Amino acid sequence: MCVDVLKLLPQLNAVEVGSVEEFEDAVVISARSRAEPAACTGCGRISDWEHSRYVRHVADEAVGGRPVRIELSVRRLYCENPACPKATFAEQIDGLTVRYQRRTPGLQAIIVAVATVLAGRPDHGCCCTCTTS
Repeated sequence: MCVDVLKLLPQLNAVEVGSVEEFEDAVVISARSRAEPAACTGCGRISDWEHSRYVRHVADEAVGGRPVRIELSVRRLYCENPACPKATFAEQIDGLTVRYQRRTPGLQAIIVAVATVLAGRPDHGCCCTCTTS
């Protein structure tokens, strides 16, 4: 049975999916951004002048009990506004990447919800493992 990955993970509609690999401990998706203009994170001016590409490793919501890791090739673009303090900027993919984050917005929302529910409850160590001797 072959399932279309875009039906399971609609946040990937904004990128070109290259491959999906299943491992015992994770699902790894290789994808790349489409060559569409992007807004500069410094001044907001639209640019499609590509400087280079690099791979971001983004954690996503689990599928079938296994974590999902997206190996996402994104572009670094030149800002074409001479008054902008940024010479280059990295494009962001709506619904998939956020500046300086290594998690998708969906996974981040789950983590925030769990942390909010467990906040202040001393019997639940959500961020550390305590051992007793």
